[in-house]
Amino acid sequence: MCLECAGHEELDRNSRTAISIHLHHHRTIPIVMTWCSLPCAHPRSSGAYESDDSRDVGPDANRENRMHQNHGMSVPAGVSRRGLFSAVAVLGSAAAIASHVRTPAVAAAAVQGTQAPTGKLGVSGAVVARHRNIFRSFTLTSSSGIGVIAVGQNRYVITFNAGDGLDTVQIFNADTGALHFKASTSAKVGGNFVHDGKGNLYFSVGNLVMHVSVPGKTIRRLANVQGGITDLYDFQLDYKGRLWAGTYPTGVVVCLEPATGKEITRTPRLGTGNHYARGLSISPDRKTVWAGTGTADPDLFRIDVDAPSSPKRVGIPGVGKNFTVSRTAARGRKVFVWHNGSTGKEVLSVYDTVARTWAPSPTSFVGRSVSETDAAGYVYVNAWGVLRRMRPGDAAMKAENVATVSEKSLVHLGIADSHLYLFTEAPSVLRATRITTAGAHTGSVGYRVVPVPLMTQSMVIDPRTNMLFSGGYRGDGLCSTNLATGAFAHSAPASGIEQIEGMVVDGEKLYVGSYISSVIVEHRTNRGVTDSASYRTLARLGPSHRQSRPFGWAVTTSHVVFGTVPEPGYRGGALGTIERSTGKVTVYNKIMPELSIVGLAAAGDMVYGCTSARAGYGANDYEGASVVFTADARTGAVRWRRTLPGTSENYGPVLMGNFLYVGTLDTVVELRASDGRVMRTFVLDEGRSERPAWQNVELVRVPGTTRLAHLAWGTVTLLDIATGQHGRVLTNAHKHMSFDSTGALWVTTGNDVVKLRLDAEKTSGAIGAKYAAMGGAPSLGHPEGPQLAVATNSGIMQRFFRNGKATSIYSSSSTGTHAVETSSAIGRKFAGLGKADRGYGLPSTDAVRFSGGAYQVFNNAGRTTRVVTTTQYGTFSIEEYWGIGKAWAAAGRDTGWGWPIEDEHAVGSEYVQRFSKNVTAHRVPGKSVWVTK
Repeated sequence: MCLECAGHEELDRNSRTAISIHLHHHRTIPIVMTWCSLPCAHPRSSGAYESDDSRDVGPDANRENRMHQNHGMSVPAGVSRRGLFSAVAVLGSAAAIASHVRTPAVAAAAVQGTQAPTGKLGVSGAVVARHRNIFRSFTLTSSSGIGVIAVGQNRYVITFNAGDGLDTVQIFNADTGALHFKASTSAKVGGNFVHDGKGNLYFSVGNLVMHVSVPGKTIRRLANVQGGITDLYDFQLDYKGRLWAGTYPTGVVVCLEPATGKEITRTPRLGTGNHYARGLSISPDRKTVWAGTGTADPDLFRIDVDAPSSPKRVGIPGVGKNFTVSRTAARGRKVFVWHNGSTGKEVLSVYDTVARTWAPSPTSFVGRSVSETDAAGYVYVNAWGVLRRMRPGDAAMKAENVATVSEKSLVHLGIADSHLYLFTEAPSVLRATRITTAGAHTGSVGYRVVPVPLMTQSMVIDPRTNMLFSGGYRGDGLCSTNLATGAFAHSAPASGIEQIEGMVVDGEKLYVGSYISSVIVEHRTNRGVTDSASYRTLARLGPSHRQSRPFGWAVTTSHVVFGTVPEPGYRGGALGTIERSTGKVTVYNKIMPELSIVGLAAAGDMVYGCTSARAGYGANDYEGASVVFTADARTGAVRWRRTLPGTSENYGPVLMGNFLYVGTLDTVVELRASDGRVMRTFVLDEGRSERPAWQNVELVRVPGTTRLAHLAWGTVTLLDIATGQHGRVLTNAHKHMSFDSTGALWVTTGNDVVKLRLDAEKTSGAIGAKYAAMGGAPSLGHPEGPQLAVATNSGIMQRFFRNGKATSIYSSSSTGTHAVETSSAIGRKFAGLGKADRGYGLPSTDAVRFSGGAYQVFNNAGRTTRVVTTTQYGTFSIEEYWGIGKAWAAAGRDTGWGWPIEDEHAVGSEYVQRFSKNVTAHRVPGKSVWVTK
């Protein structure tokens, strides 16, 4: 039975509920939901702002995402597939601007057990390869980050891209899709924009007010709003032309001067203990601002723009707790308000500002998108494929059908003049269906969006295939990068994946934890990320367990295991298990009361866990210390737990022999794996301190060694457990590390991933001379490894890599010293069908360029093969040491028959090969070659 049918079976009244999750392929997977009997913390509101490593996108995004999820929810689908993140996100741009460059607060390292003697390790690291922008897409900041405006006779689509400041603002001709203007900002855009009707747009980046002139194609900074405000949201313009905006974390509404962006006045904090004032909308006469609040005291407030010091609480009936009223829409005499009900599910209520009464909407519709009013006073909504209109100026609204549309869900419904635009979004795709207010379809428009890189939120490498998988901050799916070729791909829109918090590889399966609502997805890696059939959604833990972010992952003998961070307003993560044989998901909720589970490792059927005091967004951090624990993945039974006094977070963990290692910002702690007894602490760097997060540290073992790589504060430090020596090998790193099949370490640096060589090798002799002649490191990159012997032609070789360009230099007495660009078309042919030196032999020439292509000659014990690539025909080889190849050479090579347009191959009893000058060569063993034209 699927959750869509609201089916459930009670297994144990006090502990467990069995639920089946309905899958895309009309299959069901049983899930055993296990609730821990230990009490959870009472959620409280938090006043601290988000750090870079724990940026959230806010409760409003959480609710939007739930509305569009089709499985396991009674709330109908609402926005686009990716469940658009709130542009205010919520830690806002203040953290985004900081990125990973921070100044640590001074604090003494917390030593557990005895402090291990440490010394300097003579090691250096060198970046030998880089793949740029491993997650890139065009993805809207939120459903507020798009709209249609009219300026004179022209109509434009305004969009805010979730990229890290690059090409953030993209404006298109609404009716042709052509890009009109794009501009970058210092960081991510927050909230919405407001248009003054003359082509001037106002919006925010953190607490910075921005202005764009659409006709003038200019962007400029106005002013930073101070007074404790880090983020501004949801701009409105009043009847005097003044700007109004919601805020975080002050929970006030501010009034701003549009010419300068400077503050004129502000309201008191709205409600009790709130940090958010947002979801602003304004009455038709532009004299009343309506604002939502959260998370401690969610409600609707009314602000007279001429008396902002006296805001009035309206009071939403049946309002829920621990969330933010993040969207309102004032239309006519009505205010549409999206809020949580007492059960925690989002509902839409409509407030009549004249009668001062509440009522449900006369029709359900997609997401939170209500158009502005048209000239006749109507607003338009998409009711699941039926375009409907209502007149909110009437005392009793009635919904009437206008047209049938193919779109069942939307990211936004906009109106300009008498034209409606129904927007849908997929990875790097934005389209709109156009309909007049009379219901006439006038075609669709595809907008020429510019994909941009997003900050890497998660990364893992499949060592079997050397395929790197990545998730982006505010991302919209799964991206893959082939580490050998640099080939990049973005997941299918139907993957069901949004911002990925953590992943783990298990054979040919990749398990993905997606924010929001802790969506657990299985991906069959052998099918590629673009295959929509390769994904299977196993569980969504938000509605059932109030879990939001699956960060920690590990694989035991019987289960894949994940650990989570709770939803906004809550404390206490969950430990989840997935049966490897069946896919059944079991959840042990709040197994570590008060703490989020942020890292896991496994041995046999035992799982070891790391925790953080950081709660779900909007709840105060736990004031106690972080814990390390171990549990049986088969039963969820905790075998031991160890408190680490003086710490608020720990990460990893890493098993090495009989010991378990966990990382803090400035230490590595050694525990005995059997019982959790703390043994030693290795202090790496005194003085690192900040608010606990969910992803502040990464700790991994260098394969085949006793060394750990520790990443914190943008620095990778190598620690040798056997000697206590440590040394820095990389700075300006981001927060993820993983190893390829050779044991090479790859580290994320912002939007890129780099390959880090430890104990860098040298190059010398004939290969060294060739390397220098070709430009050395600036041209080819550093050596990937030492010079290696090659049996063919008694040669040697060495590999180099730089920015996606792979080069191998070969040297022998019979062939000389030549380079093969192994990432080029010739190089791929050489390494693939030619099986490198075991097939074609060694290169006897460098690549020779000619108009429209290139060729390179290889020699294997006197047998010559020429590999030719042309832009017109592709890449093929000619075996010049016999048959067709000899005849081609005798005929004048390319001047005679032209270049090959296929490889030699068998056709019946013959071997044939075609050439570009309409020549087909034939051979039969024992006979001379003949040609046909």
